[in-house]
Amino acid sequence: MTQALEDDSTTLIIPGPDEIAIKLEPLALSNLQDSEDQAEHSLHNGSTVSTKHDFGSPRRNSRVRCDTADTDTDCYVTEESRNYFLSNESSDYSKLGSYPKHHRTWQKVSYRRNSGFQSEMDENHFCAKLYHTKRKILHLKNYHDEARAMRDISKFVKHPIVLFKIHHTLWEDIAKEMIVTLAEEKPDLNLDIELTLKSVTSKDADFVIPECVQGISESPHGPVTEQSFITVIGITNAVTDSQVVMCLLKQPFNFGIGAEEIRFVCLVLAPIKHTKHTKSALEVARTYSTLFADDRLRRNLLNTHSPEEFAHEFELECSRIQIEHQKRMKRLNAMPANLKVREYNSSQSLPQVKESMEGVTFVPGRDLLKDIENRAKHYFSDYFGDLKDGTSIQKIISTTLFLYFALLLPGIAFGVLHSKYTDGKIDSKDVVVAQALSGLLFSIFSGQHLVVITTTIPVVIYTKIVYIISQNWDDADGSFFQTFYMMTGISNAFFLILYAFCGASKIMAYCSRSTEEILELFISVAFIVDSVKFLKEEFSQNYCFDTEEVLNVTKRAAAEIIECDPTRPILTLLLICLTVYVGVQIFNFKNSPYLTAGKRLLVADYALVVAVAAGAFVGSYCFQNIELTKFVVDEDKPLFKIVDFRRPPVMSVLAAIGLGFVVSFLFFMEGNISASIVNKPSNKLKKGSSFHYDMFVTGVINAILSIFCLPWLHGALPHSPLHVRALADIEEHIENGHVTETIVYVRETRLTTLVAHIFIGASVLMIPYPLNLIPIPVLYGLFVFLAVTSLGELQIWERFVLIFTEQSLYPPFHYVRKVPQKIIHCFTLLQMMQLTALCLVSFGNSAYLKMLFPFIIVSLIPIREWVLPKIISKRHLLALDGDH
Repeated sequence: MTQALEDDSTTLIIPGPDEIAIKLEPLALSNLQDSEDQAEHSLHNGSTVSTKHDFGSPRRNSRVRCDTADTDTDCYVTEESRNYFLSNESSDYSKLGSYPKHHRTWQKVSYRRNSGFQSEMDENHFCAKLYHTKRKILHLKNYHDEARAMRDISKFVKHPIVLFKIHHTLWEDIAKEMIVTLAEEKPDLNLDIELTLKSVTSKDADFVIPECVQGISESPHGPVTEQSFITVIGITNAVTDSQVVMCLLKQPFNFGIGAEEIRFVCLVLAPIKHTKHTKSALEVARTYSTLFADDRLRRNLLNTHSPEEFAHEFELECSRIQIEHQKRMKRLNAMPANLKVREYNSSQSLPQVKESMEGVTFVPGRDLLKDIENRAKHYFSDYFGDLKDGTSIQKIISTTLFLYFALLLPGIAFGVLHSKYTDGKIDSKDVVVAQALSGLLFSIFSGQHLVVITTTIPVVIYTKIVYIISQNWDDADGSFFQTFYMMTGISNAFFLILYAFCGASKIMAYCSRSTEEILELFISVAFIVDSVKFLKEEFSQNYCFDTEEVLNVTKRAAAEIIECDPTRPILTLLLICLTVYVGVQIFNFKNSPYLTAGKRLLVADYALVVAVAAGAFVGSYCFQNIELTKFVVDEDKPLFKIVDFRRPPVMSVLAAIGLGFVVSFLFFMEGNISASIVNKPSNKLKKGSSFHYDMFVTGVINAILSIFCLPWLHGALPHSPLHVRALADIEEHIENGHVTETIVYVRETRLTTLVAHIFIGASVLMIPYPLNLIPIPVLYGLFVFLAVTSLGELQIWERFVLIFTEQSLYPPFHYVRKVPQKIIHCFTLLQMMQLTALCLVSFGNSAYLKMLFPFIIVSLIPIREWVLPKIISKRHLLALDGDH
C-alpha cells in the first residue's frame, strides 16, 4: 500500500509480522551521479548489505542498498522500481525491479522498520535446529583386489530389489516404500518397518539423512559433488545381515545442498552387531557407490523402461566387472611364480636381478666390486651425515646404549651356554671379546653397517655339534677341540668368501617375505624356549615337591644329594617376569597419553636399559641373601691366544670341511635374510645395500675369530631390524581405531655400532666384576623381552592372532581387504607348519639332526616358489606375501 506525503515523496508500507515503511523521494537528474556514488559508497563502507533479485530475465534486475545497522536509514532504489510501486497499490516487495533497466535513475528511499522487529528475543528470527555434518573421503572400491566386493555384488544380482520411477515429495515416503518393498520381497526377514525407517531418517527432522555416501568429481574450479545418485546407510537391529534396495526416481529429488538432483537412491541396511570390517555397512555402501560413480552405468540405467530392464542392465555391468576380474587373474597366473618386488640394491629391482642372472655372462667378483663402488661414495657421510639436530643426536645416543646392552648381556648368556657345551673351552669372556672385535671390524669395513652381527642360538648349537664330533679324535686333555674348531671355522669362512665372489646372494631375490618372517619368528621362539629350559632346570635342581612320584622324576643320580631351596627358582621366575614386564611397559610407554610425543619416545628408547637395571637391583640388592646363578669365567685366560694347531687326522679334516659347508649355509641364509629385512623398501633407506661385500667381510671376520678359538658371528635377528627401528622416525596413522606405524626416515650412521662395540670392548675389564652382579635370570628375561618386542613387526604374527580374533575387531590391513578370510588363515597355518619343522629339527635331542637346520631354512624358498602357488592363487599370494 502507498501513502502520499506533503512533499513529493511517497511512503510504501509492506504488511507482515514486522511492518516495513519505505519512503520514496524523487531525485533531480543533476543529482543522479551523486546519488549513485553515494549508493556505491554505502555499499562498500562496511556497514551495508546488497541483495539481488532475479525473476527469470537477466534484464529484470534491481538493486536495493541499505544500511541495516539502524532502525531508520536511507536506501537507494532505481526510478523504475519507484514508479512501479506508485502504479501498483497491491504490489509487494518481492516484485521490486520488474521494470526494464533502461533510463536507470537512482531514488533516495527512507527505510523504517517496525519497532516489533527490534526484539532480539523473538524466536521467529532464529533457526529451528542446528545441523551437524561430518565428511570423510573414501577411495573407490577396487573389485579386483578387495575380495568382499564381488561377493556383495553377486548377492544383489541373484535377487535384485528395484523400485522403478517412483514419485514422492518427502524422503520419508521414499524410504518407507523401499523398506516395505524389501519386506515384501524377503518375508523371511520379518522386517520391522518402523524400526528400519528410523535408521534412515532423523528422529528430529525427516529431511535429514543420518549417513550417506556421494561421489565427488574434479573440475577446473575444484571438487564438485555428484548430484545424480546417493547411497543411504541404515544401521539397525531389524536385519541380521546387509540388505540392498535400489530406486530410480521419476523426477530429480532435492535432498539438500549438494544433492538437489538425485535420481538414483541405493539403500544399504546393515546390523548393529559388530561384524568384520569388510562386511560393515560403510564398506557395502562403498561397493555400490563405486558402481554408480560410473556415468556410463547411470546413463544406461536412465534409459531403461522397467524394473526388470533396470536389473538386467545392472547385471550386465556386474558381468563386465567379473570378466575384467577373470582376465586380470589370468594375467597374474601367467606371471612368474615369485611376485614379490624388492629392491635388491640401490639400482636393481627383482625383475632386473632375475634378468641379470639369466642373460649376463658370469664374471667372478663383479657383484662384489659393484657393492664396493656403490657404498664407497657414502662412506664418510655414514659417520657425520646424520649429526644434524638434537633429535638425531638423541636417537644416536639411545640406539648406542640399546645396542650395548642388547649385545653385551645376551652375549654373556650365550657365553654361559658355550661354556656348558664346550666344557669351558669357550666362555662368556670369549663371547664378549669376539663381539667387540668383530663388531668394530664390521662397523668400519662393512657396506650395510645397519646390519648387526652377533652370535646366536643356532651358532651355539653348532658349536656343541663341533665339540661332540671332535671327541672322536680327542685325547684325554680335550685339546683337539680347538684345532677342529679352527679348521671348521676357516672352511666356513672360505665358503662365505666363495659365495661373495660368485654373487650367490642374488638367490635372495627369490626369498620372499614369508621365508624371512618364518625365520624371524623362529628366533623369537628360540629365545623363549631357551629361557623356559633354563627356568625348568632351576626348578628341577632346587625345588623339592611333596609327592614321591615327582621326586622320582626330578632326582639325580643315586649318589647325588638333592638340596631343596625353593626360594632360588621362585626368585628366578620373578626376575625373568620382572625384567620382561618392566621392559615391555617402558617400551609401550610411547603409546601412552603422558608427557609429549618426543619425551615418550625418549623414555621408550631406554626400555632395555631400565629393565636390566631393575632386574639387577632386585636380584643383587633386594634379595642379596639368596644365591642366584652367575656366570663364571677363567680370569687367567688371555684375551687373544692363537690355537695350538695339532696335526689332524685326514678324516677330521674332511669332517671339518663338511661341517664348515653346513655352517656356511646357516651364515649365508641368516646373514642375507637379516640384510634383506634391513634393506626392505618400507625402511626407506637411501644408500643402497651391500649383500656380496658384507658376506665377504663376514667370512674374513670369522676366519680371524677361528684362529683365536673365539665364537663365530653373523648378521643376526632380531637385533638388525630393531637397530633400524631405533634409528627411525616413525609416524602413526589411525584407521578405524587401529594404529599403524610408518617409517619416515632412518639415520644411516656407523656411529651407533662403532661406539657400542667400543663400550663392549671396554666392558671386558668389568668381567667378572661388576658384570656378574647381573643375575643370569635377568639375562634370560632380556631374551624374552627381545622376543616379545620383535613380534609386533611380524605380519605372520598379526595373521596368527587373527585366527583367534573376533571378525568385527579385524584391523584394516591391506590383505584383509584383498584376500578372503579362509585363505588368510590357510596361508598362516602353512607358515606355522614350516615353523614347526624348524623347531622340531632345532630343539630335538639329536645333535646330528640339528645339522639339518640350514637345509630346512633353504628349503623354505622352493616351498614358497613352487608348492604354495599350487595351493593359493598367485593374486592372493601377492597380497599376503608382497612388500607393502
